[in-house]
Amino acid sequence: MGDDFMGLKEIMALFNLSSAKRFREYYLNLALADGAIERLYPDQPKHPKQKYRLTEAAKEWKNCQSS
Repeated sequence: MGDDFMGLKEIMALFNLSSAKRFREYYLNLALADGAIERLYPDQPKHPKQKYRLTEAAKEWKNCQSS
């Protein structure tokens, strides 16, 4: 993940995951609560075209880890 918003299925494909229910429970909801990712439509969590991207804080952390 990076600067561009990605859909749920796109993110799951990155990590080779198949269960949307488990992905939401074990990854997506935790990343949202931690502030690591943000929604394209923050006031509409169930928006049919909802997408996600890394927050600025997560990008900074990612850059520090790769250095």
